[in-house]
Amino acid sequence: MAEALFPYNPKDIKLCGFDDMNLQVGARLEVQRLPPGLNPRLFTRVIGYASGESLLVRTPLVNKLPADLREGDKVYVRTFSGTRAFGFASSVQRLCIAPFLYMHLDIPKEVQYVEIRRDQRLPVKLLAQIKGAGDWQPVLMLDLAEGGSLVESTHAVGEAGTAVELRFSFPLEHLEQEVTLSVAGKLHSAGVHRREDGLQAYRYGVEFNELSGNDAVLLQNFLFKILLDSSAKHG
Repeated sequence: MAEALFPYNPKDIKLCGFDDMNLQVGARLEVQRLPPGLNPRLFTRVIGYASGESLLVRTPLVNKLPADLREGDKVYVRTFSGTRAFGFASSVQRLCIAPFLYMHLDIPKEVQYVEIRRDQRLPVKLLAQIKGAGDWQPVLMLDLAEGGSLVESTHAVGEAGTAVELRFSFPLEHLEQEVTLSVAGKLHSAGVHRREDGLQAYRYGVEFNELSGNDAVLLQNFLFKILLDSSAKHG
Protein backbone atom coordinates (compact mmCIF):
# COMPACT_ATOMS: atom_id res chain seq x y z
CA MET A 1 0.00 0.00 0.00
CA ALA A 2 1.14 3.57 -0.68
CA GLU A 3 1.51 6.12 2.12
CA ALA A 4 -1.49 6.05 4.44
CA LEU A 5 -3.70 9.11 3.93
CA PHE A 6 -5.43 8.81 7.30
CA PRO A 7 -4.02 8.69 10.87
CA TYR A 8 -5.11 5.11 11.48
CA ASN A 9 -3.44 1.84 12.17
CA PRO A 10 -2.63 0.49 8.67
CA LYS A 11 -4.74 -2.56 9.51
CA ASP A 12 -7.81 -0.30 9.65
CA ILE A 13 -7.20 1.15 6.18
CA LYS A 14 -8.76 -0.79 3.32
CA LEU A 15 -8.45 -0.51 -0.46
CA CYS A 16 -11.07 -0.22 -3.16
CA GLY A 17 -11.34 0.85 -6.78
CA PHE A 18 -12.24 4.34 -7.98
CA ASP A 19 -15.70 3.27 -9.14
CA ASP A 20 -16.42 1.79 -5.70
CA MET A 21 -16.56 5.31 -4.24
CA ASN A 22 -19.64 6.01 -6.36
CA LEU A 23 -18.75 9.71 -6.59
CA GLN A 24 -21.73 11.88 -7.47
CA VAL A 25 -21.76 15.15 -9.39
CA GLY A 26 -21.53 17.91 -6.81
CA ALA A 27 -19.73 15.77 -4.22
CA ARG A 28 -17.37 17.80 -2.05
CA LEU A 29 -13.65 17.00 -2.33
CA GLU A 30 -10.58 18.26 -0.51
CA VAL A 31 -7.45 18.59 -2.63
CA GLN A 32 -3.99 19.12 -1.17
CA ARG A 33 -0.79 19.59 -3.15
CA LEU A 34 2.25 17.64 -2.01
CA PRO A 35 3.99 17.82 0.34
CA PRO A 36 0.86 18.09 2.51
CA GLY A 37 2.66 19.61 5.48
CA LEU A 38 3.52 22.71 3.41
CA ASN A 39 0.30 23.20 1.48
CA PRO A 40 -3.24 24.08 2.54
CA ARG A 41 -6.29 21.92 1.93
CA LEU A 42 -8.42 23.23 -0.92
CA PHE A 43 -12.14 22.65 -1.42
CA THR A 44 -13.83 21.77 -4.67
CA ARG A 45 -16.75 19.87 -6.22
CA VAL A 46 -17.01 16.99 -8.66
CA ILE A 47 -18.22 17.93 -12.16
CA GLY A 48 -18.00 14.43 -13.61
CA TYR A 49 -15.53 11.77 -14.66
CA ALA A 50 -14.63 9.27 -17.33
CA SER A 51 -13.69 6.03 -15.58
CA GLY A 52 -10.07 5.16 -16.31
CA GLU A 53 -9.37 8.55 -17.92
CA SER A 54 -9.88 11.63 -15.74
CA LEU A 55 -11.84 13.14 -12.87
CA LEU A 56 -13.26 16.60 -13.59
CA VAL A 57 -13.52 19.06 -10.70
CA ARG A 58 -13.96 22.78 -10.35
CA THR A 59 -10.69 24.64 -9.89
CA PRO A 60 -10.44 25.46 -6.16
CA LEU A 61 -10.56 29.14 -5.25
CA VAL A 62 -8.61 30.97 -2.57
CA ASN A 63 -9.89 34.46 -1.76
CA LYS A 64 -12.01 34.19 -4.94
CA LEU A 65 -8.90 33.58 -7.08
CA PRO A 66 -7.79 30.28 -8.67
CA ALA A 67 -5.62 28.23 -6.32
CA ASP A 68 -1.92 27.95 -7.09
CA LEU A 69 -2.05 24.61 -8.88
CA ARG A 70 -0.14 23.66 -12.01
CA GLU A 71 -0.36 20.87 -14.52
CA GLY A 72 1.68 17.93 -13.27
CA ASP A 73 1.29 18.79 -9.58
CA LYS A 74 0.94 15.75 -7.32
CA VAL A 75 -2.04 15.97 -4.98
CA TYR A 76 -3.91 14.06 -2.32
CA VAL A 77 -7.69 13.95 -2.71
CA ARG A 78 -10.05 13.08 0.15
CA THR A 79 -13.81 12.86 0.45
CA PHE A 80 -16.43 11.62 2.88
CA SER A 81 -19.48 9.57 1.96
CA GLY A 82 -21.87 7.96 4.40
CA THR A 83 -19.73 6.27 7.04
CA ARG A 84 -16.56 6.07 4.95
CA ALA A 85 -13.67 8.48 4.43
CA PHE A 86 -11.89 7.98 1.10
CA GLY A 87 -8.46 9.18 0.03
CA PHE A 88 -6.21 8.75 -2.98
CA ALA A 89 -3.09 10.15 -4.64
CA SER A 90 -3.51 11.84 -8.00
CA SER A 91 -2.02 14.55 -10.19
CA VAL A 92 -3.30 17.53 -12.15
CA GLN A 93 -3.66 16.52 -15.80
CA ARG A 94 -4.90 19.79 -17.22
CA LEU A 95 -6.17 23.19 -16.11
CA CYS A 96 -9.04 24.65 -18.15
CA ILE A 97 -10.54 28.13 -18.21
CA ALA A 98 -13.55 27.72 -20.54
CA PRO A 99 -16.47 27.63 -20.25
CA PHE A 100 -15.48 28.04 -16.56
CA LEU A 101 -12.50 27.21 -14.35
CA TYR A 102 -12.10 23.46 -13.97
CA MET A 103 -9.38 20.83 -14.04
CA HIS A 104 -8.74 17.22 -14.90
CA LEU A 105 -7.24 14.91 -12.28
CA ASP A 106 -5.74 11.47 -12.89
CA ILE A 107 -7.96 8.55 -12.00
CA PRO A 108 -6.19 6.63 -9.17
CA LYS A 109 -5.25 2.99 -9.45
CA GLU A 110 -6.30 2.42 -5.85
CA VAL A 111 -8.33 4.27 -3.23
CA GLN A 112 -7.87 4.02 0.53
CA TYR A 113 -10.85 4.13 2.85
CA VAL A 114 -11.64 3.83 6.53
CA GLU A 115 -14.93 3.18 8.27
CA ILE A 116 -15.99 5.99 10.61
CA ARG A 117 -17.93 4.32 13.41
CA ARG A 118 -20.81 6.21 15.04
CA ASP A 119 -19.17 5.73 18.43
CA GLN A 120 -15.64 6.63 17.31
CA ARG A 121 -14.48 9.55 19.48
CA LEU A 122 -12.20 12.22 18.00
CA PRO A 123 -10.40 14.68 20.31
CA VAL A 124 -11.73 18.26 20.45
CA LYS A 125 -11.68 21.23 22.77
CA LEU A 126 -14.96 23.03 22.23
CA LEU A 127 -16.72 25.41 24.58
CA ALA A 128 -20.36 24.39 24.84
CA GLN A 129 -23.46 24.73 27.00
CA ILE A 130 -25.48 21.99 28.64
CA LYS A 131 -28.96 22.06 30.15
CA GLY A 132 -30.33 19.39 32.42
CA ALA A 133 -32.99 19.95 35.05
CA GLY A 134 -31.61 23.43 35.79
CA ASP A 135 -30.33 26.36 33.77
CA TRP A 136 -27.79 26.31 30.94
CA GLN A 137 -24.21 26.05 32.17
CA PRO A 138 -20.85 26.05 30.40
CA VAL A 139 -18.93 22.85 29.68
CA LEU A 140 -15.83 21.89 27.75
CA MET A 141 -16.22 19.16 25.14
CA LEU A 142 -13.18 16.87 25.21
CA ASP A 143 -14.12 14.51 22.40
CA LEU A 144 -16.86 14.11 19.84
CA ALA A 145 -18.49 11.37 17.80
CA GLU A 146 -21.71 11.02 15.86
CA GLY A 147 -23.18 9.26 18.87
CA GLY A 148 -21.98 11.43 21.75
CA SER A 149 -19.32 13.46 23.54
CA LEU A 150 -17.24 13.56 26.72
CA VAL A 151 -17.77 16.89 28.51
CA GLU A 152 -16.15 18.50 31.53
CA SER A 153 -17.83 20.92 33.95
CA THR A 154 -16.80 22.68 37.15
CA HIS A 155 -20.34 22.07 38.48
CA ALA A 156 -22.39 18.92 38.77
CA VAL A 157 -24.82 18.55 35.88
CA GLY A 158 -26.94 15.64 37.02
CA GLU A 159 -27.15 11.93 37.70
CA ALA A 160 -26.57 9.21 35.13
CA GLY A 161 -29.63 8.89 32.94
CA THR A 162 -30.59 12.59 33.22
CA ALA A 163 -32.05 13.97 29.99
CA VAL A 164 -29.94 16.89 28.76
CA GLU A 165 -29.51 19.21 25.81
CA LEU A 166 -26.00 20.03 24.57
CA ARG A 167 -25.46 23.14 22.45
CA PHE A 168 -22.18 23.72 20.62
CA SER A 169 -20.82 25.59 17.59
CA PHE A 170 -18.11 24.74 15.11
CA PRO A 171 -16.74 26.14 11.83
CA LEU A 172 -17.26 24.51 8.45
CA GLU A 173 -14.61 25.80 6.07
CA HIS A 174 -16.48 25.00 2.85
CA LEU A 175 -19.47 27.02 4.10
CA GLU A 176 -17.19 29.80 5.43
CA GLN A 177 -19.41 30.12 8.48
CA GLU A 178 -20.00 28.72 11.94
CA VAL A 179 -22.93 26.44 12.63
CA THR A 180 -24.62 25.70 15.94
CA LEU A 181 -26.16 22.37 16.88
CA SER A 182 -28.46 21.72 19.81
CA VAL A 183 -28.53 17.98 20.50
CA ALA A 184 -30.75 16.13 22.95
CA GLY A 185 -29.32 13.18 24.85
CA LYS A 186 -28.72 11.64 28.25
CA LEU A 187 -25.90 11.67 30.78
CA HIS A 188 -23.50 8.87 31.61
CA SER A 189 -21.43 9.61 34.70
CA ALA A 190 -17.70 9.52 34.04
CA GLY A 191 -16.43 10.57 37.47
CA VAL A 192 -14.58 13.47 39.09
CA HIS A 193 -11.33 14.79 37.63
CA ARG A 194 -8.65 17.10 39.04
CA ARG A 195 -7.66 19.71 36.43
CA GLU A 196 -4.15 21.09 35.95
CA ASP A 197 -5.17 24.30 37.73
CA GLY A 198 -6.12 22.24 40.78
CA LEU A 199 -9.86 22.75 40.46
CA GLN A 200 -12.22 19.81 40.68
CA ALA A 201 -14.13 19.03 37.50
CA TYR A 202 -16.96 16.66 36.72
CA ARG A 203 -16.79 14.59 33.57
CA TYR A 204 -19.83 13.15 31.85
CA GLY A 205 -20.45 11.12 28.77
CA VAL A 206 -23.36 12.52 26.79
CA GLU A 207 -25.12 9.99 24.58
CA PHE A 208 -26.87 11.76 21.71
CA ASN A 209 -30.37 10.95 20.58
CA GLU A 210 -30.78 10.34 16.85
CA LEU A 211 -29.92 13.53 14.94
CA SER A 212 -32.06 14.96 12.15
CA GLY A 213 -30.80 14.44 8.60
CA ASN A 214 -29.32 17.93 8.16
CA ASP A 215 -27.73 18.03 11.63
CA ALA A 216 -26.22 14.58 11.06
CA VAL A 217 -24.63 15.73 7.79
CA LEU A 218 -23.21 18.88 9.41
CA LEU A 219 -21.74 16.86 12.28
CA GLN A 220 -20.27 14.28 9.87
CA ASN A 221 -18.58 17.04 7.89
CA PHE A 222 -17.08 18.52 11.05
CA LEU A 223 -15.82 15.11 12.19
CA PHE A 224 -14.28 14.62 8.74
CA LYS A 225 -12.50 17.99 9.13
CA ILE A 226 -11.06 16.83 12.49
CA LEU A 227 -9.92 13.62 10.82
CA LEU A 228 -8.21 15.57 8.03
CA ASP A 229 -6.58 17.97 10.49
CA SER A 230 -5.10 14.94 12.22
CA SER A 231 -3.96 13.55 8.85
CA ALA A 232 -2.21 16.83 8.05
CA LYS A 233 -0.31 16.76 11.36
CA HIS A 234 0.88 13.24 10.60
CA GLY A 235 1.67 14.04 6.96
